Amino acid sequence: MIALAFLNPMLLWALPLAAVPIVIHILNRRRFKRVPWAAMEFLLKAMKRNRKRLRMEQWLVLLLRTLAVLLLALLVSRPQLGGGALFGSRTHHVVLLDDSASMRQQSGSTNLFDRARDRVRALAEDLAKRRAGDVLSVVRTSRPDQPDLWQQRVGADLGRRVGTLLKEWSCSDQAPDLGAAARLTVERARSEEQAGRTEYYVVGDQRAHDWVTTDDKPRPALLAMLSGLDATKEHVTVFGVGGSPANVAVVGVRLTDRMLVAGVPATFAAEVRNYGLDPVGPSAVAIEVDGKSRVLQPVPPLAPGERVAVPFGTTFHQAGPHHVDVSFDVPDSYVLDDRRTAAMAVATRSRVLLVDGDPDSDEGETFYLQAAFELGGEVTSGIEVQVISDAMLPAAELAVFDAIWLCNVQSIDAPQAERLEDFVRKGGGLIVACGPQVDAGRYNELLYKGGKGLLPMAIGEVDGDPDRPEHATLVARDHPVCAGVVEALELLTNRVLLVKRWLTLIEEPGSTASVVARIRDAEGPPLLVTKTFGGGEGDTGAHGGEVALLAVTADNFWSNLPATHLFLVLANQLQRFAARRADFSAFNLTSDGTFRDELDPGTYRPDVTARALIGDGDERTFTAAAAKPAPTGPQPGGDPAPAPATTKERLELTVPMRELRQLGAYALDFVRHDGDADERRIARNVSVEESNMTSFPVAAFARTYPAEVHDRVTFVVDAGQGARDAEEGEVWRWLAMALVAGLLLESVLAWRFGRH
Repeated sequence: MIALAFLNPMLLWALPLAAVPIVIHILNRRRFKRVPWAAMEFLLKAMKRNRKRLRMEQWLVLLLRTLAVLLLALLVSRPQLGGGALFGSRTHHVVLLDDSASMRQQSGSTNLFDRARDRVRALAEDLAKRRAGDVLSVVRTSRPDQPDLWQQRVGADLGRRVGTLLKEWSCSDQAPDLGAAARLTVERARSEEQAGRTEYYVVGDQRAHDWVTTDDKPRPALLAMLSGLDATKEHVTVFGVGGSPANVAVVGVRLTDRMLVAGVPATFAAEVRNYGLDPVGPSAVAIEVDGKSRVLQPVPPLAPGERVAVPFGTTFHQAGPHHVDVSFDVPDSYVLDDRRTAAMAVATRSRVLLVDGDPDSDEGETFYLQAAFELGGEVTSGIEVQVISDAMLPAAELAVFDAIWLCNVQSIDAPQAERLEDFVRKGGGLIVACGPQVDAGRYNELLYKGGKGLLPMAIGEVDGDPDRPEHATLVARDHPVCAGVVEALELLTNRVLLVKRWLTLIEEPGSTASVVARIRDAEGPPLLVTKTFGGGEGDTGAHGGEVALLAVTADNFWSNLPATHLFLVLANQLQRFAARRADFSAFNLTSDGTFRDELDPGTYRPDVTARALIGDGDERTFTAAAAKPAPTGPQPGGDPAPAPATTKERLELTVPMRELRQLGAYALDFVRHDGDADERRIARNVSVEESNMTSFPVAAFARTYPAEVHDRVTFVVDAGQGARDAEEGEVWRWLAMALVAGLLLESVLAWRFGRH
């Protein structure tokens, strides 16, 4: 149904002015005095004969003059078709307000969220002036399923009501999906339709990340929403509130070592990235460990889009929960990503299983390895050793170890090969030291598998002459095994190591194995090779594990390696290279994430307190609920899981990060039934996706989105009321043309009738 409304209804008082031409006409008829005149009698007789025609001409001119006044009055009152409250038709105005973390970016003396609130307030005030009777809804992207204002009737006090509501809101530190929020909002508006037309307004910073994927494709959710709009009665207006694309962020803090144990130095890297379009100069980041120390590390100049790793090291002297904070020494306009926290659990030791293939010999195959790991005195390697014979391997629980050494083990059967593959695929490390007992055929069949198995290379025949030992050479100085000790390894390998015999390792074209050292020279037989196994598509492990193959024995039977200082360095380097990587991803979450853990109800009470370790002391209590029993296994940090509860019931703890107020480290206090508490730490950080401030201009929308949705979206960048919405349904142009045409016609007819 076509409806009519007026943007300036107060000017309709001018409509009675349409009677002015009629009044003038009547007055003109009355002002003449009749005086008989002989010559006039002749004219009157002529007029009587043409009275009907003259009257029609007068009425036609009078009608045109009256219509001209009416059109002028309507023109200044600006009527609209299809809007307003007249005849019961209305438009539903739905505002989707972006309150994601990126909206906290400073822009002059205010931030983008404040500018967005001002835009929404101005929109409400404008609607109150010209769209009385419509309805307004306001939805924040962080809570699209809980509208803050829904289908409120537009009235004179709308601006005041919306302004009061906006003052109560604060910008979140989350990273909501704009497409998902828009889809939910559109679905809700359609399900509760009370208007003939719906106008959606997206008010935010208009970032490219919200509209396109990393490969410059339309966001599927947004594209689906726009494609599903009914162009005849639905439209989207995007209000961009500006913002600068310049931003440098701390995007990660990671452990570069694989082991993190008490008393052993650990190396970390702070990841810093320039998200801006211009290069930035040198800066510095401050490193804080458990909030007790502060060390500055330089950050080099960064080109646009460049990412660098700033290394730093620390030693945790006690096992248990810890956290590391990395922050810029001088914050920029977007402070949320200028600081990043990493929470972790430091293990008491890294457990290694040594499988002795010849335990009946005088010292056994693992004697020197055990001595290299168990240093004694004040020096600690952080490694706990367990030695078993190859006959005990089938009964061993492999999951509790970080690495396994097979030392001159003759052979393994198919089930054990599958267990070892599963162990490495899930992140464990495997080091194989050869020897005279090794059955090369079985190893190749069960562990090499034509290059698809665990071994980096196939094993061949025994080579070498005990009477003419060979030196070795380091050929991969940048290999992780050599990290931090490359000069010592190179010196000892080239000058001290003597190899009497070895098993030939067969190099094949296209092999992915890395050769670390060779016998004799840089072209000689491989001495030490490595390979990453698992972690690819279809594997259950997230990263896979490392496998190292040593062509000589771990004892001094085939070389003097165990009797040199090289063995002490090499054994510990191999363990640090191959050991299961300490994974703390479960402890480090974004503001949208959820921390989950299981509690033993026989040990812990269900209530767990989360305490902020920095800031204003935010503290919340969460209650664990009943959950299914959890299998035992290694905990993050390498420690084994506690024994399961005697009862089958377990408690699942859920801590939604959105319910915590601030960023940084939180301590979780798990209270035992005896009153003591165990502490774990989690970190709450802003999503790195919010750091990319690159804007999304209209030209990019036209380039990336299909043409059929272009007319469904109007972009208005940091301006007043959108032109499309302001002129929706207006007919002033037609009225103006009709007025001009009427005046021209009236002039022509008046001239023509006067001459006639």
